[in-house]
Amino acid sequence: MRRVLLLTSWFVVVESALLSMFVFAMLAGAEVTPATAIIGAVAAGAILLGAGLAATGKPRVAARINLWAVPITPVLFLLLPFEFRSLGSFLVICGAVAIPGLFWLFAARRNWPSPMSKSFLLRRPGLTGGLGAGVFVTLVAGALFCSLAVPWWGPGDCGGGRLLDERGVPRNTDFTARVLFVGPKTFLHRSLWSIARVEQRFSAPWLPNIVTVRGFFEPGDKAVSYFVEGSRSHGALLRFLPIMEPVPCGRTQPAQDAEVALRILHDGPPKVGVRLIGRVYQEKSKRPGVKVGVSVEGSAGTTFSVTDAQGVYDLNGLPPGRYTVGMHLQDAQGRPLAHFGVWDFNLKTGELREADIRLP
Repeated sequence: MRRVLLLTSWFVVVESALLSMFVFAMLAGAEVTPATAIIGAVAAGAILLGAGLAATGKPRVAARINLWAVPITPVLFLLLPFEFRSLGSFLVICGAVAIPGLFWLFAARRNWPSPMSKSFLLRRPGLTGGLGAGVFVTLVAGALFCSLAVPWWGPGDCGGGRLLDERGVPRNTDFTARVLFVGPKTFLHRSLWSIARVEQRFSAPWLPNIVTVRGFFEPGDKAVSYFVEGSRSHGALLRFLPIMEPVPCGRTQPAQDAEVALRILHDGPPKVGVRLIGRVYQEKSKRPGVKVGVSVEGSAGTTFSVTDAQGVYDLNGLPPGRYTVGMHLQDAQGRPLAHFGVWDFNLKTGELREADIRLP
């Protein structure tokens, strides 16, 4: 019987250690920041401390630590990322805290054997404390390192999705802001965040005047006006803070390069027919293609448009139907040399599409 109790005690110790790592990963994994990393490390460290005390012959103290933490577990799941459901988060934390706590309470009252009551570490409390502190620091350092590996989407990464939904309302949180402070450079030689003052809101009236924007920023971006297409963070604590995350294929970029997005947000969907709008620019330098001809082929024939000083062409009020947008380059004899930026759309009344053209 003593051997069975000893094996069970070892199992609970190992289970507590593994569950503490899992709780730490949930609290600081999906959107890793210094704040969530510390919270996750503290939660994991508390569970590890309880398991360590129980394993080294102090199950009564371990039971108190675990059971005192049970009433706050319904609050802790609020800090977990949205992808973890409330009930699942509650059960995981209770399983990591309540079940081991009850086991160590029975172990203390019935004088069950402890796995490491005569261990090498128990006789050296200084070494035990140093190892515990080392585990804690390692967890925090690992979380901070992982925060550098979260996905980021730079400006113009994949052409962007639709700005407006079917109702003509912005799909994401769109606003312009002037950069006040750019964070320090990372190993990417660019900052991953900046602090900015909101200038114009196109959605989300709840947005405060000062926000933190995550993305790619250069030191020279200070005092530059940016257009931001993002969303509120879904992270553990970040969801409660004024921190805007970039959306995949978003348009977070200097406002001077976001003329198309700004016009769409100002004007909204077309009142009559359909609308085709886009920007022609050099792929490397981002310079706008001024006075460049763009052809739009549809069922009613071919329509030509010339870009303005911002490199933008805008065709509004076209009849619904299928359209092909592109730019043809010809030689001196009028023979075609190349065809850039071919886009095909099948538009219904009231629809709007963007079609940017990149020049080599």
